[in-house]
Amino acid sequence: MKYTYNLTAIEILEQLGYKKSIPKYNMIMDSQQKNRALPSMLVEFLSLAADSSLFSTADIWVNHKPYFSFFYDDMEQRIAEEKEHWKNCSDGTIKNEYFQFYKLPKEHWGNIVSDYLCIGSDFAAGVVKFGICVADLEKSDPPVYMNHECDSISEWKLWTNSLSDFLMQVLCDTLLCEMYGTAVDVLEKNGWVSETIFEENLEAYKIERNAIKKYKSLYTDNVCGCVYAEEERTIFVIKLEERDEGIFSGIKYCKEEIPQQL
Repeated sequence: MKYTYNLTAIEILEQLGYKKSIPKYNMIMDSQQKNRALPSMLVEFLSLAADSSLFSTADIWVNHKPYFSFFYDDMEQRIAEEKEHWKNCSDGTIKNEYFQFYKLPKEHWGNIVSDYLCIGSDFAAGVVKFGICVADLEKSDPPVYMNHECDSISEWKLWTNSLSDFLMQVLCDTLLCEMYGTAVDVLEKNGWVSETIFEENLEAYKIERNAIKKYKSLYTDNVCGCVYAEEERTIFVIKLEERDEGIFSGIKYCKEEIPQQL
């Protein structure tokens, strides 16, 4: 087999049969808020993946309307829900972290926390939110940050160095069925045959372990990546354990028929 080791999440979705929809694209563009441009990579990904059952249990909001939100808007909503109560309380008795922003003009919020374009959250528990800093939205491949509900709302930590890495992380976790069997169920209904593969398959398939571009899994201590064999129309989603020099396992998806539009 001749392999491609560096496909993007968008390219893998296209190989799986997902096609860009102009109405879907226009809907995504129309849902932009405050006339801020979105990263073209995010728009392109959503124009393929939006409303897809493949991502119904994934960590990106493709089945979530709106597909994204601004952190400051979410903060304003939380403040609106609490402010009537706060009016009747003395400042010293209020423990809610949003109270400091209620007392502060919005144009000064940036002195405490930046605004973020929120694009996803962990599906399993919903305790982590992922976002792109608004100041980075004009970048072609901006970094993605995360905020955990146990942390301060002003504490956003770097999660991936790029949006492209985040999209691949989400896609690999989805296709590996780390938490849910959604991908196997959805793709098998559309003619893809799945098969679990293990370390002993390395020699048979002649996959070069070191050539795999690796992405950190959200749910495990493993790294993962995708390998594509174009002539055989086969996608290998590989999981490598970071210990023991990378124990190999994964799922192979093979399509013999012409992919349907998903």
